[in-house]
Amino acid sequence: MAGNTNFPSVLDTDTELFDVTDTVTAIIDDHHNNIKEAIKAIEKKIGIDSSSVATTLDYRLGNPTGAHKHDGASGQGPRINPTAITLPSGALPVGGANLYDHLMDADVHGLQVIPWYYQGSLPNGASLGSPFSFGKSLSIQSIDARLRRAPSGATTALDINFGPTSLYAASPGLRPIFNAGIRVWSHASPNYITYPSGVQIVVDVDAVGSNDPGQDLSIVFTFRERL
Repeated sequence: MAGNTNFPSVLDTDTELFDVTDTVTAIIDDHHNNIKEAIKAIEKKIGIDSSSVATTLDYRLGNPTGAHKHDGASGQGPRINPTAITLPSGALPVGGANLYDHLMDADVHGLQVIPWYYQGSLPNGASLGSPFSFGKSLSIQSIDARLRRAPSGATTALDINFGPTSLYAASPGLRPIFNAGIRVWSHASPNYITYPSGVQIVVDVDAVGSNDPGQDLSIVFTFRERL
């Protein structure tokens, strides 16, 4: 008698594999044959060493060319498409809108995160601190600014320049602007993002609060290397 089981289509139960009771159940051939068929079904699903049967676990996990990948084959799920995986809002603004573009762009071009700090009250009309520069061409990815103490009485406005060129020349309203009582500036994309190698970066104070100009400014620049 061949026996009868459900695996691997569905899991076998005590019914197919015969849950017997000691000293009560009379042993019949199906008790042995169904268990035999269940073991054969498990072996078939696992596969022999170096199996060439595509539906076996041995093939899917061990075959270097035809398995162990999401290629749409039976039981393996659809192929993973990184260009179809979109990134959530707030992800690093590198590359395109999908996972593949971001990974490739960050890997090939690299991110450079540069902190800059000015201590003390912001002097109206002044260029702050020491200008700084880099020996390579870069692209601005983001600029974040924060004051330890917010301005009061009026707005404090800054400008950032690559040499003589303001990043916000076309849209001055996008500059780092701190309204009275506000310490954190949510950056807007500058009009000018290309940093030429060797050019000095300067932070200017265009306006300050009338009662308190704001104090202790920190800026974080995130650059991406240009090809």
